[in-house]
Amino acid sequence: MAPATETVLVVDDEQGILEALADLLREEGYRVLTASHGKEALERMAEVKPDLVLTDWMMPVLDGPALIERIQKDPELRHIAVLGMSAVDTNGLRRQHPGMEFLQKPFDIRALMKQVRKALDAPRVQEG
Repeated sequence: MAPATETVLVVDDEQGILEALADLLREEGYRVLTASHGKEALERMAEVKPDLVLTDWMMPVLDGPALIERIQKDPELRHIAVLGMSAVDTNGLRRQHPGMEFLQKPFDIRALMKQVRKALDAPRVQEG
């Protein structure tokens, strides 16, 4: 079980995936916030700073790459762990974005939970 203090923000424009991920993460003990696109995710992060952002790659309004860029450039957000998700070939995305972790959709639940834990446990850039 995850400590109750760990918060995961799930960002996906597909409502079914968003709800399924949120339910799975809650069952594992995480506090879960949701957003249907990157702009909404940034609005959520203005209220609550999550420990991890689990974001889809291709979304309307503000997509995954643009959201990640905003997170990395913001001194108040850059310490947040980010994990990308995509139905496109994640091997290609890893080559384009070295150092970024991706989950291939559809994903195995155990693999998802393992990647979430790994992302949360990884050392990150500190605030400031």
